Amino acid sequence: MYKVDIDTGGTMTDALVSGEGRVASLKVETTPHDVTIAFVSILEAATSELGFDSLRSFLEHVEVIRWSSTITSNVLAQRVGPKLGLLVTAGHETDLYDAAAASTVIGTLVEADDITGIETDASEQQVRLAVKSLLDRGIRRINISLAGAFPDGAAEARIVEMIGKDYPDHFLGSIPALAGTEVMLRPDDSTRTIASLMNAYVHPSLASTLYRAEEIVRDQHGWQGNVLIGHINGGMARIGKTRAFDTIESGPLFGTYASAAAAEEFGDGKVIAIDVGGTTAKASAVDNGRVVLKAEGDLFDIPLKFDFPLLRSIALGGGSVARVSDGRVTLGPDSMGAAPGPAAYGLGGRNATITDAFVVCGLLNPTEFLGGRRQLDAGRARKALDRHIGGPLELTTEQAGLAVVEAAWDTVAQLARETAEEVGWDPSACVVYAYGGNGPLFATAVADRLGARTARFFGYGAVYSALGSAISDVVHVYESALTGADHLASAGAALAAEAARDLRGEGFDPDDAVLEWELRSDTAATRGRGGDPRALLDGLDGKPTLVRLTARYPLPRIERPEMVGNGAGQTTSRTTIHGDTPCHSPTAVVGRELSGPLVVDGSSYTWLVPPGWRLATDARGDASLTPEGIS
Repeated sequence: MYKVDIDTGGTMTDALVSGEGRVASLKVETTPHDVTIAFVSILEAATSELGFDSLRSFLEHVEVIRWSSTITSNVLAQRVGPKLGLLVTAGHETDLYDAAAASTVIGTLVEADDITGIETDASEQQVRLAVKSLLDRGIRRINISLAGAFPDGAAEARIVEMIGKDYPDHFLGSIPALAGTEVMLRPDDSTRTIASLMNAYVHPSLASTLYRAEEIVRDQHGWQGNVLIGHINGGMARIGKTRAFDTIESGPLFGTYASAAAAEEFGDGKVIAIDVGGTTAKASAVDNGRVVLKAEGDLFDIPLKFDFPLLRSIALGGGSVARVSDGRVTLGPDSMGAAPGPAAYGLGGRNATITDAFVVCGLLNPTEFLGGRRQLDAGRARKALDRHIGGPLELTTEQAGLAVVEAAWDTVAQLARETAEEVGWDPSACVVYAYGGNGPLFATAVADRLGARTARFFGYGAVYSALGSAISDVVHVYESALTGADHLASAGAALAAEAARDLRGEGFDPDDAVLEWELRSDTAATRGRGGDPRALLDGLDGKPTLVRLTARYPLPRIERPEMVGNGAGQTTSRTTIHGDTPCHSPTAVVGRELSGPLVVDGSSYTWLVPPGWRLATDARGDASLTPEGIS
């Protein structure tokens, strides 16, 4: 049986398909107007790659489909969500319990006129009038977030129930209502409010897309299982148990979870992982095999106070537009995307991009792009660079291309530096992991700028987020506010029962799940495994206020075969910024140590090893890079 792991990014949709002793790495172009098209296209590509005569016959041999994406991230980044209404406690209509945080969402996620305050002792009639006032302004989704709703969200729940009765879902005028405490149980009123707004804002786009994709594979192609959706915690869940908020940035973060697994395997302590694709560059951190979390920070410039993985992102990728401003090269934030794409695509794009610069600098093979499915037009790339960079700066075409490449390297290095410093690390003491379609072209340049002595490439680095998905499990997280230690036994039992019910509903045996508990007070937290969270009480300072259960059910994982290599494979050469440069196929470098300059041309990636660096590739196609003379 096969396992299918799909990651939909802004420019490309990736997949890893494993099983029957085979692993297929696949890419198709993302279709932003309807990502289900790319979802089906990648499944059709797998069907062809593995020799099946139809998608239906392939799916008959598939035991699990896991899907992560940037759908919710794109909605937030582009601010294209629905018109929301918000009920808060009277007096907090303008500050949402934190004026600084409110300024980031009022006017973007919710308009000021669409926020209504209600008194703490408001009657049902007063609440109904407040709801009606929102509906009269065209609101079709309502959030309720009241002051002091932690630990008891009963007041919010009553309003949700009231709205459900007044506008039931079997009428066309039904109104979805969401309590802040249903999204996040935290004492911080502001974070709870903002998290619920973010959830409501991205929910419609995500839900319609996910259900449509599942219906297509079920109704049209006979798929019998559930499509599992990637969450920000590195786990999976079926669509019906996925909150939209849980998927924000989940696609890129699966690359971070893959990095954590690799760091544990290789024994790397401090890792800065850089993921450069067609649209964005992202940096995250791994500490001794664990994804680095932060207690508070920003998601798309929106401040939140809860534990989530550290992930920094900038609008820089292969499609980023290069131009001259104030006598220097600037990049983005606009991108040419997959269509019309860089000038070298020959699809009508006339702007110079980073990809065009890579082509002119010899760092991309024009005849092998995307496995040869697209031929890059070096002549169009040169014209675009001459027009937008070389002419204004009075540079030759090659100098213009190098200026763009150097600007890109500087920008990503700064992103990596800021990420390391946010964790409190010396950047020079970090190992640089590079992946994504363009990441390996940045690895040594970033390491040089940081002063780092080690970098790594990965055999499946071009689809690294899909690899992170391929080693993931079903994960459900449940929380309950506590009134004290006496409440812990009943609260823990209720959470365990809910987890068992959900797993059973997904077709999984809850007896095979691993239960992980976290117990929190106002100032501390303790963690452990097992069936009884009361065992954590002795290690907790302060009165327990929250218990969290993580139920983890193991899924089939990818089995990575060793590559046939030991020098077998094609070696040619081409002119790059480093002169006449040897160009190897992936199998030609397996099991070998080679000195730069060299490039390795994979079907959907290029590894760049400049002079002064040494490449050592293991039997699975992963590689370490170190400066010459460093053992």
